[in-house]
Amino acid sequence: MKTTLPERSLVIQERLDNIVKEILAVAKDKIAMIILFGSYARGDWVQDVYREGHIIYSYQSDIDILLCLRKSKYRGHIALRVKQDIQNRFKKKGIVLPPRQLPQPLSIEDVREYIREPRVTLIAEPIARVNDQLEKGRYFFTDIKKQGILLYDNGEFQLTEARDLPWEERRQIASEDYEYWFKKGKEFLAFTYYALERGSLNDAAFLLHQSTESFYNTILLVFTGYKPKLHDIEELGADAGTHNAGLITIFPMALSEQSEAFKLLKDAYIEARYNKNYQISKEQLLYLIERVEKLQSMTQTTCLEYINREQG
Repeated sequence: MKTTLPERSLVIQERLDNIVKEILAVAKDKIAMIILFGSYARGDWVQDVYREGHIIYSYQSDIDILLCLRKSKYRGHIALRVKQDIQNRFKKKGIVLPPRQLPQPLSIEDVREYIREPRVTLIAEPIARVNDQLEKGRYFFTDIKKQGILLYDNGEFQLTEARDLPWEERRQIASEDYEYWFKKGKEFLAFTYYALERGSLNDAAFLLHQSTESFYNTILLVFTGYKPKLHDIEELGADAGTHNAGLITIFPMALSEQSEAFKLLKDAYIEARYNKNYQISKEQLLYLIERVEKLQSMTQTTCLEYINREQG
C-alpha cells in the first residue's frame, strides 16, 4: 500500500497529519491502521460551487478514512462508539464538518470561503473483517487496498492479498444489490402513500425515512459493494453524493421550512415511532414525498448507467 499522497492532494497534508493525531489521541489502543481512500487518495478530488435556480450549492470531495480496528470484538455498537468518540474529538478541536448547503442569500464567492476544508468521513471495521472481505474480493475493500494511502500502522497486522474481481462478476453483484434495495425503496414509498391516505402521519414519516435510506443504500452498494451500518440519512446522502454530485440538490435547505422538513425526516427513524411529541404536517409530508420521488428517479438513472456500462 502507498504511503505518500498524490501531488494534487498535498494540499490536505497538514490537515491529514492533524486528523491522524486526534484519532490516535482518542483511540490509539483500538486502532491497527488508518487508511486514506477515495478521491484524495487517488488525486481526483473535486471542489465546485454552482447555482440552480435561486439556490447556490457547494460540492466538496470528502476526506475518506478507514479505521482498521485491532480486535474482532470492535464491531457493531463498539465500532460506532469509537467513531463517535473520534468525531466528538474533532468537534472540540475545530475539525468541523462544513455544511453542504448554506444559508441564503450568499454569493458564489462567499460560498467558496466555506468549502476550503473538506468534510471528514470515517468508517470503522475490525481488521479481521477487512481481511475477510479482501479474500472474498469485495471491491469496496479491494479498491481501498489498491488505491489507499496508509497514514498509520501499529505494526501488529498485515492486509491480506486481495482477490481481483472481474468486471462481469462485479456487475452481477451490483445488479443484485440494485434489484433488492431499489425495490425496497419503492415499497417503502408505496407504504408511505398508504399511511398518508389513512392519516397516519407519523407512520408515513418513518416509512418515508426508510425509503430514503434504501435509495441511498442502493447507490452505495451498486458503486462500492458496501453500506455503513447507520440510519443517518444526512450522512448516507453525503456518502452517496460522491457518486453523483447532483444528489445534493435532493433536499435543498435554503429556506427555513425546507430545513425543518428535512430534520423531521431525518429524525423520523426514532422520533416518529417512539416520541409522542413528534409532529409532522400533511403539507410537510407531501413536500418530502416529492423530494424522495426525485431521489428515486436519480437513483435509478445513476445506478443503471453504472451497471450497464461496458466495463469497470
